[in-house]
Amino acid sequence: MSKTQTPARRLLIFQEARNPQNTAEIVYLPVNKLGLPICGDGPELPSILELPLRILKVFTEIFNQPKYKGWAVLGAGPYHDTSEEGKFYAVVLESTQTSGGQGQVQAQPEVNMQTP
Repeated sequence: MSKTQTPARRLLIFQEARNPQNTAEIVYLPVNKLGLPICGDGPELPSILELPLRILKVFTEIFNQPKYKGWAVLGAGPYHDTSEEGKFYAVVLESTQTSGGQGQVQAQPEVNMQTP
């Protein structure tokens, strides 16, 4: 008796900011380092490929890190938070692990990626 199990999904939010040590550098800081679990379908986000190239490069570097092994990016796009100033981006991840438990996004250090 096999029960269909939906893969685990998580929502991560990143804030675009100036690096305090080098104000010419843009960094993307995780707002919610472990991500929020998503129940159901989750938010509709465009393909990550629709992001500007500089952001696509940064997110590619971030999500190719070993801590994201077993996770796939389903979508990413601008995130509007009316309570905060600045630019934010939402990313939906889905676990690619099929057996032996759900994948986990491990605790993350602050992401400090520069754009070209």
